[in-house]
Amino acid sequence: MKMTRHLRKQAQFLASTVLAVSAFSVSTSAYADSPQGAYHTGEYRNVFVELGLGNQAQVKKKVDKAYQQLFYSTSRGTENGKALFFPVGDDMGFIKDIGSNDVRSEGMSYGMMIALQMNDQPMFDKLWKFSKTFMQHQEGWYEHYFAWHLEAEAPYGSLDDNPAPDGELYFAMALLMAENRWGGRKGIFAYADEANTILDAMVNKPETSTAVPMFSREQQQILFVTEKSLGTYTDPSYHVPAFYQLMGEWASVENELWTAAADTSRNYLHISQHPETGLYAEYAAFDGTPQVTSFNKISHQSGYDAFRVIGNIAMDYNWFAADEGQKQLVEKQLRFYNEEYKKHGQNFQVHSMEGVPQVEWSSHGQLAMNATGALVIDNQDAHDYVKRLWKQDLPTGKWRYYDGLLQMFALLHLSGEYQIYAPNS
Repeated sequence: MKMTRHLRKQAQFLASTVLAVSAFSVSTSAYADSPQGAYHTGEYRNVFVELGLGNQAQVKKKVDKAYQQLFYSTSRGTENGKALFFPVGDDMGFIKDIGSNDVRSEGMSYGMMIALQMNDQPMFDKLWKFSKTFMQHQEGWYEHYFAWHLEAEAPYGSLDDNPAPDGELYFAMALLMAENRWGGRKGIFAYADEANTILDAMVNKPETSTAVPMFSREQQQILFVTEKSLGTYTDPSYHVPAFYQLMGEWASVENELWTAAADTSRNYLHISQHPETGLYAEYAAFDGTPQVTSFNKISHQSGYDAFRVIGNIAMDYNWFAADEGQKQLVEKQLRFYNEEYKKHGQNFQVHSMEGVPQVEWSSHGQLAMNATGALVIDNQDAHDYVKRLWKQDLPTGKWRYYDGLLQMFALLHLSGEYQIYAPNS
């Protein structure tokens, strides 16, 4: 009976979102006619300065301080530590999920993108060499995919050989931008070659009785998992249209598919959003319906993965301004969260899609991602979140991994330091 009620609700939700999205069909060529995006202008907004929270020097100091704490602090303890980066010898290192005591492809690829944006090639290379050495499969069906998490102590054994496709996506994009910003070298530091190998594997693995490639050519969407036994569906937070747009231009493989995927993802962000609360589910079917799973009890609710969706929308609008409908997506979501914040002094981490809190605690990372909405809309809800982020200390202790990385991304976005590095940069 419970499942029946759930499916009925999801059918109603899907019907309303399908009607809503009919007005938002986005052409892949639309961004070419939107000169206000940073892709065209080369100009990146510093929202902190715009709102009078600090001058350029103060904002830069804040961003640099956060980066130094997460990547260079020597305080690495579990309960009271500050750093996420753990060195391995002189030429490698890893980002550690402190709370889970493991190393994840998500964190490694995020760390590489952050190091790239901070123009820190030595750190980038240390993270990439560790990922290449210990995480990337070198044979078998998983060849060129990355085991999604490892033990955090030598010999860094795999805890699960399966990949998490958002890791591959960020690895590839970070490597392409590294080639453009710094130039490629030889071996594993031929960045663009490594990126294109990953991108080819994402699409062109042969389907087997137990596994499928992590990107569906038919659906033009990224999958949450490659294992057939867990089902084939997606994750709204894996839809990063700005990355797909750039891969369509820079990759040496599947350019038409990546460009089409940017269009598909922009539309998907409309059909997968709850029409009233503006929330996104952890996982969702290809048609946007929240996905129930056997292994994650909140998969059909709005939780940890979903924090990132507003950041993906903000990045896409800031860079390409391809879809004016993204303003409504952000406005709706921030209205919901800001009303909750004013009532409770915090945002709860997990909600039903209808907006009912499922837990009692809040998140630095969720607040930080909400603040990036100010790159899309200019209203009081967005300003409130930017001001809260400015005052928010970087997380420390056991749960600093995910929250710390998301806060670092938000600081880069809102300071104008999260930028496109194109060929010949």
